Amino acid sequence: MKASELHEYMQKVGSWIDWESTWDKFLAGDPDSTVTGIAVSWMPTFQTLEKASEARCNLFVTHEPLYTLTIGERGEVVNGSKEAVNSISWTKSTERFLAHEPITNVVTVDDPWVRKRRWLDETGMVVYRCHDFWDDFPKIGIHGAWADWLGFTEEPVATRRYYEVHETGDITLGALAERILQRVKLIGQDVVHVVGDHNRRVSRIAIGTGAITDYREMYGMGADVLLLTDDGTRLWESGQWSLDSGIPIIIVNHSASEEPGMRTLAGYIREGFPDVPIIEIPVGCIYRSFTCTE
Repeated sequence: MKASELHEYMQKVGSWIDWESTWDKFLAGDPDSTVTGIAVSWMPTFQTLEKASEARCNLFVTHEPLYTLTIGERGEVVNGSKEAVNSISWTKSTERFLAHEPITNVVTVDDPWVRKRRWLDETGMVVYRCHDFWDDFPKIGIHGAWADWLGFTEEPVATRRYYEVHETGDITLGALAERILQRVKLIGQDVVHVVGDHNRRVSRIAIGTGAITDYREMYGMGADVLLLTDDGTRLWESGQWSLDSGIPIIIVNHSASEEPGMRTLAGYIREGFPDVPIIEIPVGCIYRSFTCTE
């Protein structure tokens, strides 16, 4: 198969996607490349890309971007909202400007993301982003897979884009947090953060993933406890709201919440292209907690 066939496969199914305006596209490499193997992983870091290469996979399917910044004409970081390190040609411009007009916050040829672009060019690795398609894919997409992983396998009592509300049964906040902790431990997270009275009894949880866990919107869906992500909330804001409202929140790592969806994505691609070697490279929680032993 050609790498472009994967994008065509997604387009045929994803009727809910505006394919003229989506994050889902090729980020690196030649889409006409013949695929030797497909690696699926949450984010294309050097570590995951190299693991893909070692496994003889030349098509890397990622949920998140290669980079999360925009570079100006002089090589300066303009903002952190869009992926725009599309080549390293601008580094020559950077060097020219630096010789006459030193500026701060500059991305140079030694920046790890510039080195990553160089590595991609040298290896010919093809990187395809599958984000919008899988975020909203029914049942087994990002939030469906997350709910299932946590043990909420019944139909949600309320749904909205990015969110689901599930019955937990009559349970204390502490017991629910422990239940969630035991599940996320299996994907590398050894702690969850809880704001609220551990003895408070709850019965409905709103769950979200990614960088969009809006606590007010989730509470408006009829939940009495919210499961947020560390990238999806600002704790000084949502934490204060939680303390003032009495509505407890539980916080987990962004990547941990989407790891189950990466596993289902690998399975989904495997069903569509059964003759191609496909692996899933786990990321799980990207940090570990340390506690004082004294």
